[in-house]
Amino acid sequence: MTERSRIIECLNHLGILCDAESNFLLSDIIEDSLLFVSMIVEIEQEFGIEIPDEYFQPDRLISFSDLVEMVNTLSSTK
Repeated sequence: MTERSRIIECLNHLGILCDAESNFLLSDIIEDSLLFVSMIVEIEQEFGIEIPDEYFQPDRLISFSDLVEMVNTLSSTK
């Protein structure tokens, strides 16, 4: 299973249905800060990573592709 697919599974677990093949804006699917934090926790648990605070800057996680890139980067350094 690819990182993209695993992230989509995390989102689906939170009730967010989206297509792994498209690149969408996270702001289009994340309705509030609680859902954002839930998504981060879900991804950290799924991949066994800890997402540093630097990724929570407004220009770091804009799209689904940004999220996949972040997971790839953090997974490769653990």
